[in-house]
Amino acid sequence: MISRISSAYENFAFKFLDFGGRATRLEYWCVIPLIWLFIFLMLPGDAAEIWGHLLQRDVPPLNPFHYGSLGLFLFTFVPRLSLTVRRLHDAGRSGKWAKLPFTAVSLGLVLSVGLLTAIPMSDPSGLGPGLMVAGAVTASLSGSFWEALFNLAAIANSLDWDAILTTLLGVAAQADPGGVLDQTGALTAHDPLLGFQFLFQFTLIALGPFIALLLHLYFMLLPSQRGENAHGTSPLPSRTRRSRGRPENAYAGYAYLTKRTEEEERQLHAARKAQVRELYQRRVLGKPDS
Repeated sequence: MISRISSAYENFAFKFLDFGGRATRLEYWCVIPLIWLFIFLMLPGDAAEIWGHLLQRDVPPLNPFHYGSLGLFLFTFVPRLSLTVRRLHDAGRSGKWAKLPFTAVSLGLVLSVGLLTAIPMSDPSGLGPGLMVAGAVTASLSGSFWEALFNLAAIANSLDWDAILTTLLGVAAQADPGGVLDQTGALTAHDPLLGFQFLFQFTLIALGPFIALLLHLYFMLLPSQRGENAHGTSPLPSRTRRSRGRPENAYAGYAYLTKRTEEEERQLHAARKAQVRELYQRRVLGKPDS
């Protein structure tokens, strides 16, 4: 087991450009969760460093490899992608399904932007729209991109985010999903095609990230196909007699020492036939030895 785990890390390191082979579940799940764990552990420290630079009105380091989380993400991007493709191949699936995580992230960003703009604008107290207007005015009055970031960071640092988040969460909790359904029903009654199109797009954006992630997880948990498939031979050992509970021949590895050619087999067969014929004539027919 230890050798298989170490082999998984070796394959991840030395097969980072191999998009055509196969990789077992063990090889995938020994590597990918550990990488993401390190990324998320380093992410708060990197974010705090960038935030500190912005509050001091100082441009943070622009080298992505200066930050541990971003550097590890970029450094392992191609190896992670190739490992995902090989895992799909091992399960008998096309490597095109490796796009699922990117689809989930894209739909998640669209959903997040929609929520971040819809919730503040629906705040009856005016807090959400006020924050958005203040941010837009601050950015427009700043002389440069970094100047705008410095000003926005200073404003954000001076706000009471606990009270703001409490207010916005209260607005989100009071949201009426039935209102959206009523609007969709009215739109469908007026124009069925447009109503169904709106409902399909809304469902796709709302549930798409979760469906894509669940489908990706399902593919990564599929068992390996035994034997060969279109992408090569299975990395798993084939089932032998020993795996079915039968004893293994300890001398099977030395069989090549006594292996004969076809000509030698024919000569041996002819010699045995002659020996049997001679023994029959001498013992049964009573003929003397020739």
